Amino acid sequence: MSNEENEERKDIDMDKKKFIKPDGGYGWVILFVAFSISFILDGCMYSFGIVLDEIKTHYNATQEVANLIPSLNTGFLFLSGPISAALAKQFGCRPVIVAGSLIFSLMYFISPYFPSIYFMKFSFGIVGGISFGCAYLTNFIILVDYFDKRLGLANGLTMSGSGLGNFAFAPLTEFLIGKFKWQSTMLILGSTIFLCAFLGCLLRPIEYYYKKVRQTEDIDDAIDSNEEPKKASFIVKNLFNEMTNFKILKLNTSFLLITLSNFLIFFVYFIPFIYIPIRAKALKIAQFAWLIGIIGIVNIPMRILFGIICDRKIIKPIHMNSLCIFVASGCMYTYFYLTTFYSQAVATALFGMAAAGINSLTTPYLVDIVGSEAFANANGILNMFRGLSCIFGPFIAGKIKKNFSKFLSQINF
Repeated sequence: MSNEENEERKDIDMDKKKFIKPDGGYGWVILFVAFSISFILDGCMYSFGIVLDEIKTHYNATQEVANLIPSLNTGFLFLSGPISAALAKQFGCRPVIVAGSLIFSLMYFISPYFPSIYFMKFSFGIVGGISFGCAYLTNFIILVDYFDKRLGLANGLTMSGSGLGNFAFAPLTEFLIGKFKWQSTMLILGSTIFLCAFLGCLLRPIEYYYKKVRQTEDIDDAIDSNEEPKKASFIVKNLFNEMTNFKILKLNTSFLLITLSNFLIFFVYFIPFIYIPIRAKALKIAQFAWLIGIIGIVNIPMRILFGIICDRKIIKPIHMNSLCIFVASGCMYTYFYLTTFYSQAVATALFGMAAAGINSLTTPYLVDIVGSEAFANANGILNMFRGLSCIFGPFIAGKIKKNFSKFLSQINF
């Protein structure tokens, strides 16, 4: 490689650092796609507790064994953080989201026909979780690429798709199970996830907007052609280096502390989504599925509101996150003592507001702590620690329920 080409490379890198993010334009298309993918994927995930009860009955499984399915799925969703970040850096966000959506929808298609629940743990729990993570987590990497001053709003709108999906898919899943068998319900939900692959095709890489990269395309092609024999080995090496890059934990104390905090939070975060409909059903509350729907509907405005507050810099995102954790914990401590639909609806609404902040504030406070350049790497590491805690939390809660025969312990857990 000549000195002239090296200088050109350096100019391109400098141009990327000075690049002003669109904060609109085609970014609104990116936002629409990110919102739609969050709507579908999170809607299916948060309503899975309704399907889980049918799966447990079908396979005659204990609660703790059945709980391993969503635990593994959610756990490997987050554990795939370093993988999805590395793949997105190497190949771009679009192919990672498309491939992840296709594989995840396939797991929905084949999992109901396995003869044992243990096969389902592998297909839907592990493979489905990793593909889910590649499709879902990469959404937020491309948002950070396109938005700066409006990042809070863009992230809030995307995260509101999760809330709307939660509200829409919970009663839809209940209706489908009542009308068809749970196996057919899984097929229908898998078909909606398949749509995410088509949506992912609309994700134009941010590199299209780097003017100097476009101007020096011929030079880039020449450089790439000289490196073609080593390309495969370079890809493998780069992927491995990116997936095992944890230096930021040593270099940034604030990021280390927030990572440990997230590990503890997500050890129990998804337990209410599993046990709220199960406990309401045990109390013979006819509208049990709507309790999850309520969490979804209050999520919608709250996630947008949190995003607007972040953009206007009224309160730091990390401080709002701490307040949300306090409110969510208080709701779960009181939930066991509520036995009517309306009292539980109020508790789940408050919990939903707090959960909205815990989820939607992650991107803004990570960008504040580590910056946009290190966001993909930091987000991957953070989600990996979330995944480790998510795998064991619901499983331990199931053990507690079996031993104590009450919902008090696992809700307060």
